[in-house]
Amino acid sequence: MPKLKVDGVEIEVPAGATVLQACELAGKEIPRFCYHERLSIAGNCRMCLVEVKPGPPKPQASCALPAAENQEIFTNSPMVKNAREGVMEFLL
Repeated sequence: MPKLKVDGVEIEVPAGATVLQACELAGKEIPRFCYHERLSIAGNCRMCLVEVKPGPPKPQASCALPAAENQEIFTNSPMVKNAREGVMEFLL
């Protein structure tokens, strides 16, 4: 069971959980349009973007990213807010 931090809160998640599921376990609400727990992961809408460290210097789709040991996830950083605004503008 991986241990990771979501906005500074350390949590432990079941093996095989996604970052989106980890955020929900931490009590964070992540916006999404295409994700449903009973369907296969599409990751098409890109609304569930989060910042992950260590990782690439760009937002990641939390619905398609496996939760891993020692990840730090930021759900409301300026980078994430700007990315979500851009996605919403594109979708509208």
